[in-house]
Amino acid sequence: MNALPNAPQRFTGDATEAGGDVKRLFLDRDNYYAMTGGHGACRGCGEATALRLVVAINHALAERRRTGHIADLSALIDRLHDKREALARDDADPQRRERLTRTLAVLERRLYDFESGPTGNGPAGAAIVNATGCSSVYASTFPSNPYTDPWLNSLFQDTPAVAKGVFEGLSADAARDFRALRTAKLELEDQYDPALHDAYFRTFGWAQFSPEERALMPVVLGIGGDGATYDIGFGALSRLLSTATPIKIVVLDTGAYSNTGGQASTASFLAQDSDLARFGSAHAGKVESRKELGLIAAFHPRVLVVQTATALQNHFLTNAVALLSSNDGPAVLDIYTPCQAENGIGDEAANGRARLAVESRMYPVFVHDPRRGDTLHERLSLEGNPEVERDWATATLEYAGDDGTVQLLDIPLTPADFALREGRFKKHFHPLAPDADGVPLHDYLDLSADARYGKTPYVQAAGSGRRLVRLAVSAAIVDLTLERRRNWRALQYLAGLNADRLEAAHAAELQSWQQRYEAATSEREQSLDQIARAMSELAAAAVGPPPIGPSVTVLPPAPAVAAAATATATAVAGRALVSIADDVQACCTNCKTCYQNLPEIFAKTKIVVRGITQEVARVIPGVWDRITITPDLERRIARAAADCDAEIIK
Repeated sequence: MNALPNAPQRFTGDATEAGGDVKRLFLDRDNYYAMTGGHGACRGCGEATALRLVVAINHALAERRRTGHIADLSALIDRLHDKREALARDDADPQRRERLTRTLAVLERRLYDFESGPTGNGPAGAAIVNATGCSSVYASTFPSNPYTDPWLNSLFQDTPAVAKGVFEGLSADAARDFRALRTAKLELEDQYDPALHDAYFRTFGWAQFSPEERALMPVVLGIGGDGATYDIGFGALSRLLSTATPIKIVVLDTGAYSNTGGQASTASFLAQDSDLARFGSAHAGKVESRKELGLIAAFHPRVLVVQTATALQNHFLTNAVALLSSNDGPAVLDIYTPCQAENGIGDEAANGRARLAVESRMYPVFVHDPRRGDTLHERLSLEGNPEVERDWATATLEYAGDDGTVQLLDIPLTPADFALREGRFKKHFHPLAPDADGVPLHDYLDLSADARYGKTPYVQAAGSGRRLVRLAVSAAIVDLTLERRRNWRALQYLAGLNADRLEAAHAAELQSWQQRYEAATSEREQSLDQIARAMSELAAAAVGPPPIGPSVTVLPPAPAVAAAATATATAVAGRALVSIADDVQACCTNCKTCYQNLPEIFAKTKIVVRGITQEVARVIPGVWDRITITPDLERRIARAAADCDAEIIK
């Protein structure tokens, strides 16, 4: 399977411009078109950005493998030729010479395909099966054609099955080549045994491929949106994830059926409005909670799951590379891809909205890697989310004070703060009435039903003229915030953060008991000293021999308990490994190194410098009082300090 040409074939005939774009069509004498060009997606589409990055990463990985394999193949073929010539000179085993000849024919064809092939571009890095939806329409609607990899369209309920069929076909072709590669290596070592190996290779298939052999195959990508993965195609997807087939499913999560009018899907958020669904002020929006496809996929046998967003560059790129390089089994790459039209945001807003979705717990990122260990705590990582120990991350609200100067206010960043700026949630926010008994939403959530009576939850925002305003939120937004908090707490539990908190609490309790024990022991020793002095004075004053008092032995702390208490106390004592001094805060370039790689330690904030706000990084207040210090954490902090553009981390 070779890649398609990277440039259009230039036919004879007149060239015409296509819509003034850089795309150019060439008309041949038989009136057939060859076309290239970019995608036809909406301007600023989150899906298009995600797909461009996924395909670019895979091309880079495939090219590196290709060049290395060409060198290995060339050397192997040369050695095999020498081996066959040596056997011919010795007139040895004509059947073996014939086997070498057949093997050389396969390997030389493979070398040709990898060096250039019929298209001149070498083998394709991927085979793409695209479910019907936005991503297929803007990739195949004339004259758009963004892919140089083989691409086909499937019905959105069939993509996993079609992708598996494509993989089976590719692996059947690859099995012929890998048989030849293994045969060549066995022959060069004089280890090929026809009685043993002929029977083995007769049923040789992809299940017997080594990790190195699987890595030489093109990646099979199944691409789909809400319908193909969350809804109509979910059954086929679940069936695929229950197998060992190493297919990568790329989920483009817009939260609605963007291509067909924006109906609500099970990926949609509670309370959002969607086209072709119940709409208007009399309705509360979507009333069902969102399906968490990433978690469902993670509970299938040995499935690698990455839930991410392109706005988190380090998290996305690092984990996309790992996923595209993995061949142990199925993998799911679920990407939050904002849709301008259906989410009600601006054309330039996709990146910022995706980042805010992560920071507000609307769409937490995580990685489930079954290779990391046997327990769920080992396999699930929440790295990439800010302030993972807390319900809500902290954001800095910028507004204009009464005197017009810039003011900053730290607020908990809740899903309501995310929803406030999107058209699909617009109807749920209204100015707080002057006589209302308002309570900040994050505090309102913790009140009992009785305590909530008569109170109005609100969020704060910068309104007209950047003045600070309070906006009452509807009951549907309260439900959304509670549901997203439940989801976040479930992730914390599955990732073992609750266990870390219990261990820290246990360590603190041990330390407290140790301190109380030492205080009691010290007090007891002081009492014994006083008794001993009194008895000595009495003995000196007495005529007869001194009375014999009771024998008292002071036992030292039990070594095991004392050692455990000391170790755990050190682990939670909270020594500051890193800090950012106030006088150098303004030097921060906001390179994102620290709070993207160490969100449990650092967070983004704002400061005012000479009347102008500036985004900078900070150490999360109080973080050293609750975090467990490990050697790995120390190494990661040292690396972040070394990578800091402004070198302000000390």
